[in-house]
Amino acid sequence: GTLRQLIPGYYVFSSTSFNSGVIATGEGVIVLDGLTSEAIARKEREAIASQINQPVRFLVSSTFHNNYTRGNVAYQDVVKIGHEDYRADLLAQMQRDQASPDEQKARLPQITFRNRLTMHLGGKEIQILYLGKGHTRSDSIVFVPQDRIAYVSELYFSDQFLYINDGYG
Repeated sequence: GTLRQLIPGYYVFSSTSFNSGVIATGEGVIVLDGLTSEAIARKEREAIASQINQPVRFLVSSTFHNNYTRGNVAYQDVVKIGHEDYRADLLAQMQRDQASPDEQKARLPQITFRNRLTMHLGGKEIQILYLGKGHTRSDSIVFVPQDRIAYVSELYFSDQFLYINDGYG
């Protein structure tokens, strides 16, 4: 994987066909989506440590699908955040997959929200927004108003039309 700066303080980590957003502040880093595996997430953390030189403080997850959550286990030392339906759907998926109790604990968020959560970190207002069902019933958007940048996770695919059927079950 590679960590690429988009504009100062905002990065994307790309691995195979999946991306993870990274917001760097003077008080630490926020990672968006844990990606496919613990190994890939550890590579992302190594890239953050070497290029940004700030600790990862938060992991915000949008979609509960394994390709964006198996890497959560590499973030056991940070606060994990997700929509309340994200937590419920991730737990149900892990139970179907017969994930161990330790893996479940490592992947689940400690903080959930219903419509929005606003964080203030390093002089930035960071809004985590739920705007309704999308690709899943819990997709979140991370928006930084002062810099007019948004991370939309699996709500946008550059090479295909949105597939929103999962969100409506």
